[in-house]
Amino acid sequence: DRAWPWEPSPEGWSEDDAVWEYGAPGSALTLTDNTITVTVRGGRREGDPATVALRPPIEIFTIDNRLRTVAGELPSLHLERRPGSYELRLWGTLAPNRAAEPQRLAVPDPALFAAHALYEALTRHGVTVAGRPLARHRYRNQDPPPAAELARAVVLAERDSAPLLEILRITNKVSQNLFAEIVLRETARVRRGDASREAALKELSQFLEEAGIDAGDYQFEDGSGLSPLTLVTPAAVTRLLSYMYRSEHRDAWISLLPVGGEDGTLSERFRASPDGRRVQAKTGTLSHASSLSGYLETRHGRTLAFSILANGYRTSSYGIRDVIDRICLAAIE
Repeated sequence: DRAWPWEPSPEGWSEDDAVWEYGAPGSALTLTDNTITVTVRGGRREGDPATVALRPPIEIFTIDNRLRTVAGELPSLHLERRPGSYELRLWGTLAPNRAAEPQRLAVPDPALFAAHALYEALTRHGVTVAGRPLARHRYRNQDPPPAAELARAVVLAERDSAPLLEILRITNKVSQNLFAEIVLRETARVRRGDASREAALKELSQFLEEAGIDAGDYQFEDGSGLSPLTLVTPAAVTRLLSYMYRSEHRDAWISLLPVGGEDGTLSERFRASPDGRRVQAKTGTLSHASSLSGYLETRHGRTLAFSILANGYRTSSYGIRDVIDRICLAAIE
């Protein structure tokens, strides 16, 4: 965990963001995407206690289960985990033997979560461990672990990740916020020897400058865009798209984007149109904000870079997305 300074949430993320899986905190030590899945099911008959299961089954949370099994009622599930808390409170009603939709929660401290997982795996296999799991973070005013300390370490096992291109493909196809934050921080560690968020944002700005993007056209506070303080103009996005289209990485870059009506966050959009697959683009969705940026191929064989950003609206997001999709299909014609 000390490979990076401990800065779990970027500027602008709300306390509620840190509760759910889309706002899982970034860490150099990551397990199950720094999330835990909560599944609840009604008892066998009315009046029986409802059951709560965690996946992975790591005993890091205290569970206050007040769910009731009530026949003939629609499920009414309420779940609460206050920011930074390790207590889960559940209340409401469930029909007998009926399961509610699983809920994915962020874990407050990924390193501590991983420590608990290791502790439980060791003890389950008969290894005696003195004390309890804990996490020692490195803060921004502290140096990384010295080389001598690392040299004394004994490697018990290794696991290589998927290639970076595959990680980026998952990030863009399904809009995985945590992966975007991890890639941003790790890029800074490799390029600058400093994995702080400040160094990561400087590295990002340097790349955007190389791409010819005006510094006045963007402001970044994170890698995922979950922060409302992260701002960008459509001109900056289309300039980036044009830059990457002309680069040697064109094919790999375009392969990262969802395809209309086919996969990722566009799997259910453009399906009704035979031209849907002509759209390869990245979505962006927040409260009162919806966007789509990428490429489309016209019926005349031209490739257009586009960026449509809508924010501050008070109507339905579905209606906004429909307008965005109709603009894309009109451009294809």
